[in-house]
Amino acid sequence: MRISRRFTTEDQTPYAGIEFVERNSEIRNPDGTTVFRQEGIAVPAEWSSVAVDILAQKYFRKSGVPQLGPDGRPLLDGDGRPVLAGERVPHAGAPGRGAQLATMV
Repeated sequence: MRISRRFTTEDQTPYAGIEFVERNSEIRNPDGTTVFRQEGIAVPAEWSSVAVDILAQKYFRKSGVPQLGPDGRPLLDGDGRPVLAGERVPHAGAPGRGAQLATMV
C-alpha cells in the first residue's frame, strides 16, 4: 500500500506553515486568587486567550506527578515516599532544550 502526501512536503515540518507566538496563561479562583500561572506557552498565533487557558489547564496544570531522577528512577523523600510535583513540560518554543515545571501558585 502506498500513501501519497497531500498537505506536507518531504523537506518541511508539518508546522512550517503555522505561525507560533508565546502567550501566558493565568487561571484564577472566583475570589481572584491565582491558582495557576504558566508563562511562555508557544501556541498558534490565531488562538484565543480562552484556547490558551484550556491548553494550559488540560496539559500543564497536572499536580501530584511522581518525579524521576536522571537515571529514570522515582525520587524519594527522607521517609521513602515518592516526591510529587507538577508535571514536567517542554520549554515553550524550544524542542530539545530540556524541561521545566509548570508553576503552581
